[in-house]
Amino acid sequence: MILLATRQADPVDLVTRAALAIHLPLTSDLFDRAVSAAWNLTVARQTALAVTAFAYAALMGAEGLALHWRKPWARWFTIVATASLLPVEVYEIVRAVHVVRILVLLANLAVVVYLWRRTDLFGDESTFSVTQA
Repeated sequence: MILLATRQADPVDLVTRAALAIHLPLTSDLFDRAVSAAWNLTVARQTALAVTAFAYAALMGAEGLALHWRKPWARWFTIVATASLLPVEVYEIVRAVHVVRILVLLANLAVVVYLWRRTDLFGDESTFSVTQA
């Protein structure tokens, strides 16, 4: 199922189609909150969401290209981008303690530590230069 968002699209219909696409029960609390959020969207909030989504996509694209091109600063970019999620996860745990939230925090923390310690994954640019015959 393809979800298309247009200016004339009903936000509740869009949320309903998205829920059906991911097999989310239409009677769940999560669906109710999503419909409520979609129903109360103002033009300013829609614009803010669009700008935020575009900025996030640009950030992830820059990170991906930097890693692909083996830029020396890509390592730190990746570590900072991954670690930037840690405060949000801590906030969610403080708000309501759940085992899954704690496991996600620990997994994310393990990834940050792993990237920090594995300098050989990134190396310097000379290590990755391709020689032509």
